[in-house]
Amino acid sequence: MRIFGKAALAAIFASTALLAACDSSDGPVEKAGEKVDEAVESMDPKGPMEEMGEDLDNAVDNAEESMDNMKDAAEQ
Repeated sequence: MRIFGKAALAAIFASTALLAACDSSDGPVEKAGEKVDEAVESMDPKGPMEEMGEDLDNAVDNAEESMDNMKDAAEQ
């Protein structure tokens, strides 16, 4: 059991050392990814497709209401 504990500790130490040794300078792909992230975060969640969907929902609701009104008028 002690051997496993020492091996696990050595593995944790080695992985921490490798992560600390990583180069912190951003390459072109990292910079492009950051630009994409910024663009997505700055987007309005209500884009044109969302607005069009809401307009269609409103049109359907209005049509249903008009049909109900016409049905009520025909029954009188």
